Amino acid sequence: MKIDLIKDSKKLIVLFLGYGFDKSSISHLELGDYGLLVVSDYSDLRFDGEILANKDIYLISWSMGVWAANLVLQNTPLKVAIAINGTPFGIDEKYGIKKDIFYKSISEFDFESFKKLCFLGINKQKFQNFTFNQNAKIEIINLYKNAILPCQNHILWDRAYVSKRDLIFDNSAVLAYFKDKAKIINAPHFAFFNFKSFGEIVEI
Repeated sequence: MKIDLIKDSKKLIVLFLGYGFDKSSISHLELGDYGLLVVSDYSDLRFDGEILANKDIYLISWSMGVWAANLVLQNTPLKVAIAINGTPFGIDEKYGIKKDIFYKSISEFDFESFKKLCFLGINKQKFQNFTFNQNAKIEIINLYKNAILPCQNHILWDRAYVSKRDLIFDNSAVLAYFKDKAKIINAPHFAFFNFKSFGEIVEI
């Protein structure tokens, strides 16, 4: 995993992004008095948790980042845990992206089409300066190999945001998993333009 410490602080937002995205996608969000650590690129699933020692961790995870956070933060105390358009199960027939659909995204790999679905209905000017993982196919293959393995949820989630217009992660699967912790928002799969600050997401 790629780890970018944007700002250090005792109160640390730890953000697990979705497949293919990097820190450029959340630069519009105000930090306030929080620090920020961004985790991305799941081509390699190694995670060094030492950087989190003695921090108050406010977890935000998006898309397959929900699965990744659940994988590596099993024994990490969290102040708050927020999921956005994803579940700890990643690839799953009931609570995740169905296996055949996920495999099709590899066999018919088209990253540009994937991006279009993520930003459905969002003005292109908003994301024209985003950068993405140049090894996106390697990343998605590694996710497929690992996210189909049996999963247990290790995190006590406080809230899940679920987008009405999500064409990547079946929102019915997210609603089925999180139930009364889910809050529906009018957004596509990439939901971060619905917020102005990280505090708005974690201060529930």
